[in-house]
Amino acid sequence: MKIEYDVKLYKEIANFKVNELVQVSNRKGQRSTIQITNITRLSWQQLQLLVSSGADRFSKMVYLYREYSSRKDVSESVIKGKPLSQNESDEINEYIRIFRDHDLTKHHEVNDIITERNDWDKFKTIRSLNDHGKHKDIPGIQPHYFEVVCNILKISGEGGLSLDGYKKY
Repeated sequence: MKIEYDVKLYKEIANFKVNELVQVSNRKGQRSTIQITNITRLSWQQLQLLVSSGADRFSKMVYLYREYSSRKDVSESVIKGKPLSQNESDEINEYIRIFRDHDLTKHHEVNDIITERNDWDKFKTIRSLNDHGKHKDIPGIQPHYFEVVCNILKISGEGGLSLDGYKKY
């Protein structure tokens, strides 16, 4: 269904703030994470992955806006994908904030800062003790969240030691 463009509604959508991380999959099953802060800044591809309804960009933005503005918990009836929990989102956002504030390029640098500050208790949901072969029980984040952070920052984990295993703590 196509929703006719409305300048007033577009301005409402543009001024509406969202802070949500959503994991989606494309038709081939490839997973990615979309960070939604401003609905009008989402790409066409992101909108297509998030919302099945709507024939054009504006219609998809309206469906997304209505879903987020109408209630706190977003149903999966309109939005495709799985929103991360509030704890997951908060911790990932804090992890990314450290990444950006210190202009870092590698995950281990963030992990080192968190370890130096003795702040791993702030990351109870995403933290893990990682096994990199020769190096066991290295404080870090679980592989699932590592992938989320890489998707958001548009970086890869290349160059680091491969992960042989991990355990939550």
